[in-house]
Amino acid sequence: MKKRRIWFLLLLFLPSVYITLSASEFKHDYLIKQPLTDTRLKFMPVPSDYRNYFILQSIDDTTNVIIGDFVGTEKLISMVMDLNSDGKPDRVFEYFPDIKKFTTPAKPTTSFYKDFTDIKRQIIEGTIFKNTYSYKMNSIDLLKLRLEKGRDIFKTEYGYTVKIYDPDKPTTIQSEFFFAKQHGRYDLIFTTYYYKIFNTKIAPVVFFSVYCKSSKDPMIAEIVEALLKMAPK
Repeated sequence: MKKRRIWFLLLLFLPSVYITLSASEFKHDYLIKQPLTDTRLKFMPVPSDYRNYFILQSIDDTTNVIIGDFVGTEKLISMVMDLNSDGKPDRVFEYFPDIKKFTTPAKPTTSFYKDFTDIKRQIIEGTIFKNTYSYKMNSIDLLKLRLEKGRDIFKTEYGYTVKIYDPDKPTTIQSEFFFAKQHGRYDLIFTTYYYKIFNTKIAPVVFFSVYCKSSKDPMIAEIVEALLKMAPK
């Protein structure tokens, strides 16, 4: 009788553990919605499957590239900061989650980084996700394809939202994009909630690969201007 009670309690407890772990791993988007600082870098997630992630964040005057590199002998989260969005990096911070150590190298030590402009473009175009063990984030090629076809485009007050629906669940949003221009500043957001490999559904630990709000970064400006020309009037 006592053993049955223990098993019953375990069955009740295990789902709650699973839900708690899932929630803790998949709710880090709030970090990207605010300007990321060196002190907040340590809160960036380390995925349980050790997939890499790459994020372009540009909020107001500051543009950051965040690289989660987890395939080497040392897990590493790098952040390159462009403090005035002039296209040139000003500061580099790195955090080693296993040993809880911060460093400030002159250049990121991760092998994924070669050039600031180049990696920004790789994230926007999605090429960085194709050649690495990383989350496969939807990128600008899919956005342009939807704009060309005129599908699932929703005009907002000052911009456009483009939704990507799950082909197996037509009412479920799998991914979405947003772009806009307001008061000479630019918004560009790429969100991937989940993707599928065969029948396996994978949700990135951070849904955003690009999160730019009120940005003055020249690359973001160039891309948004081009997208606005493609959008239905």
